[in-house]
Amino acid sequence: MRSSSATFPWRYLLVALALYSTLQVFFLGLAPIAGSTEAREAQVIETILREGEWVLPLRNGIIPSKPPLFHWIGAGLSQAIGGVDEFTVRLPSHLASLGILLLSSLVAFRVARLSQTVEGELHQERVALLTPAILSLTYGFFQLSSQAMVDMTFALLVWGAIASLVSSDIDDWRQYRRISWLNRALFWSCCAGAMVARGPVGLALPIFLVGITGWYLGGFKAVVREMLRPSVGWLAFLAPCAWYYGAYLRGGEAFLARQLFFENVQRFVGGEKINTEAWWFYLPSLMRTTAPWGLLMAIGVIRYVRKARGLEYLGGFQRWAIAPSVALIAGVILFSLASGKRHSYTLPLQPFIAIQCALLFSMWLERRGLAAREKIWKLARRLEGLVATLLVGLLIAAGIGHQVDWNLHPLEDIVKFACAPLTFRMGLVALLALGVISILGRQPARLPYGRVWILLTLLLTISVATGNVIKGTLKGWPIITEQLLLTLAPGDRIAVIKNTYDEYFDPIFFYARRPITILPASEGITRCSNDTIYVAKRSWLQENRHLVAGDLRVVTTLKEIKRAFGKAKGEDLDVFRCQRARATERELPEGLRDASHKTNPQLTPTPGKDILEIHQTAWLHTHHALFATDSVCSE
Repeated sequence: MRSSSATFPWRYLLVALALYSTLQVFFLGLAPIAGSTEAREAQVIETILREGEWVLPLRNGIIPSKPPLFHWIGAGLSQAIGGVDEFTVRLPSHLASLGILLLSSLVAFRVARLSQTVEGELHQERVALLTPAILSLTYGFFQLSSQAMVDMTFALLVWGAIASLVSSDIDDWRQYRRISWLNRALFWSCCAGAMVARGPVGLALPIFLVGITGWYLGGFKAVVREMLRPSVGWLAFLAPCAWYYGAYLRGGEAFLARQLFFENVQRFVGGEKINTEAWWFYLPSLMRTTAPWGLLMAIGVIRYVRKARGLEYLGGFQRWAIAPSVALIAGVILFSLASGKRHSYTLPLQPFIAIQCALLFSMWLERRGLAAREKIWKLARRLEGLVATLLVGLLIAAGIGHQVDWNLHPLEDIVKFACAPLTFRMGLVALLALGVISILGRQPARLPYGRVWILLTLLLTISVATGNVIKGTLKGWPIITEQLLLTLAPGDRIAVIKNTYDEYFDPIFFYARRPITILPASEGITRCSNDTIYVAKRSWLQENRHLVAGDLRVVTTLKEIKRAFGKAKGEDLDVFRCQRARATERELPEGLRDASHKTNPQLTPTPGKDILEIHQTAWLHTHHALFATDSVCSE
């Protein structure tokens, strides 16, 4: 059977990606940074711009855990836009997600051409457009596309490597099992870039995925021969080698211990500070982060394997129809072998699920014919009405939340001040989406599910953005940092006492926008300084009061906003000064007074304000000023 000469739907895909980007950019910088995952990467970007150190930028003297490609991109964008904030540090992940959606569509188009059972352009175009739609509606992918993390940049380069091989000349592969020199050069170049984004796994993962899948499609000898053929792309590895050498000159043995041994060897074989999980960890993880697509893909592949024996394929390439599943299984096996596991590690594998779902669905429509397409179209129209109703309900609920009387509940200020920009943008993007839908309704849709995709994307965008804004606001790291800065006198420095791998303080490090001294928790304060404000977890002070070489006077206590309103989980951070003069018992926080009697029984209480009262007063004054300038949830 002759191959179809369908052309890639560039026009429609670029319009869809532009709309997707517009919807997401509206909310990209609203949520405050809520944890260490984003804060540690944002710190490195801020350090690059503040100190001009591009080779090995440090996080307050700590060597970062990942190579700097993501940070270089973030620093360049921040410098071009005019400053580092929540929007600029998340923008690289968003741009990388657009690239992954485009590359996955290109790969899906080529796989559809090789796996189609009937001749025609509709199958290839349908698969090419459905793949990015499915992937963009995958919760795990969507969440990481708006997070300041290295994973999305790394996944983009992995998919650049995969796309460079899949886009090679089909006839050369069919007849000679050979990849063109240009495509091989692009493959190795993307692998070199992935090493600068994530380390040696940037080379290991593409080779493993391509090797196993190529073995399945063309045989072991063909894959080994292509991998060992000399390529001009090997020269690209001079870039990561040069960076590793330059970073070693600056960081020495500490750099090798952190970025090579700990992040690669120890995370694979296990050890202290490694989040070891069971070997089957990624099976439920993928099902959860890709729901419902992962389950649908598994059901579809099982049905296809049972019924596909009698189907005719182009050039005998029947195996291409489930090649994405083979690549997915290979990736899951590789990640499962490692001791350290995280949900975000499987991000490069999620496009395989989208391609497989789009491919099997399109093949099912081909076999079912026009009647099945009409039924799907009617179902899409009903789903369109349901999603539109949910959107209207969300907007009404947000409006009611701003108008009702909360009876002076502490959360009232958060809803009415911190989340006001969120509500405004929800209405704005809803109007934008409705305008696009009205335009599509006047013309025959190239793809009959376009309006449903727009509404579902809008619903997912609003839901995820709302959750992130509420979570970040209840954490309250901008307010906590502002409280800390208010305790400083002119010329004061800040010192934080923490363990080496403790990342709880990282949001403070980012929002402080100034160098902060880090004191090892195992050593404590060996010499007090009168011009230094010290910060430590209360639990550390309770257990290690003997490691403070002097008398301490607590200035205030920092709490996450959700802890200030109730007894939620979290840490209390005590801000104190360390002086030679004796502190009074009343100045110590509750829980430290017994310890102070043991170490200094001569302390006597004196009148003074309770520390919780001081904290609440400072918080009330601070958060009103911050909300008035919209600095908590603004870009």
